[in-house]
Amino acid sequence: VVPRVVKKNMIGFLIQSGLFLGRKSQISTCSRVRGRGCTVDNIEDVSDEELDSLLQQANGPTGDKYQLSTSQSDPIATALRAVCGCKEVKGFELMDSRWNGNEAIRADTDRGNYFVKINRVEDASVFMSEAVGLTTIRKTETVYCPMPLHVGSLPKVGEFGPGAFLILEWLPLVPFGASRPEAQEDLGHSLAMMHLSSAMDEIHEGKFGFVINNYLSLTPMDNRWTDDWSEFLARRIGVLLQSLFEPKVYARAPFKKDESSELINLTQKLMESLKDRFVDVHVKPSLLHGDLWIGNAGFIKDKAVVYDPACFFGHAEMDLAIMELFGGFTDKFYNAYHSRIPKAEGFEERSKIYKVYHYLNQLNLFGNEQVKVEVIKLLRELVES
Repeated sequence: VVPRVVKKNMIGFLIQSGLFLGRKSQISTCSRVRGRGCTVDNIEDVSDEELDSLLQQANGPTGDKYQLSTSQSDPIATALRAVCGCKEVKGFELMDSRWNGNEAIRADTDRGNYFVKINRVEDASVFMSEAVGLTTIRKTETVYCPMPLHVGSLPKVGEFGPGAFLILEWLPLVPFGASRPEAQEDLGHSLAMMHLSSAMDEIHEGKFGFVINNYLSLTPMDNRWTDDWSEFLARRIGVLLQSLFEPKVYARAPFKKDESSELINLTQKLMESLKDRFVDVHVKPSLLHGDLWIGNAGFIKDKAVVYDPACFFGHAEMDLAIMELFGGFTDKFYNAYHSRIPKAEGFEERSKIYKVYHYLNQLNLFGNEQVKVEVIKLLRELVES
């Protein structure tokens, strides 16, 4: 029998490690539980039976689940043969498993390796939107990214599913390659070229948005076309603010409005000021990666590569804000980038606005109280300036 204090400590560890996503006295389970999480007012008042239930839910669905196979009936092996022209699928190797349920797989075939992403519970639309983003980046012929080859569905097995998979070109990534000086410099030049590219002008026609709605990590993005950048940005920020107080399918406990009045008021004031802040700023729609932190960049041989995009047409400076926010990019990158696109007047102040946007998304994903403190501090600086 596991003592009660051990159960409580286990739940506390899960909260700290992100396997339980909640805040203060609220507990809710991680994304793979998909809405099964429960909320409690005080962990001290939770019965042993409820503690057992919480721990069981943290493990996610139980029982059988889809397993990759080289058999003729396997959907991934079938796609490799039918779409990629492979005669033999030799095997699969798990390379990485992420908090959001995504697994990175290497497929070994007679035609070489392929990169496969799978998620046993997500709809195929998530990977489809990623494939559209990658294809759009490739059409600019600037920064390199893997070629998407096929999006398919995985069957429901037991409590898991249905899910989805994405087959991509295999890239022989150099370990920690994105941190190399030559990778940083190349990415600086190629990202600036993508932001300057006119290859997609006939697609966006001077508007802000994208051809489909997509996802910033697990957060759904509203990409409806808009003529005015400040209006598009205000809408995006407004949706992120509102969703903080709504239940999520990935089960982060909603914030309470009565505990977030300052965050709400400051964000609304920022949104109301955006039109004036951008009145003298010329913003041309640029293709953005949308989620370019250091973990979504890499290096192969002699060039930088990017992946896992959340593409849309927006202000080029917005890509730089998330890069600065999460770190990992050096002067090699920034000097190369700004040699092609110099900083415009007001760059630093606008960067703060774009960081608010990404902080709000982090709050939606993880509910971290320290992030809430940071975004309120940034909002105060902006509203009081």
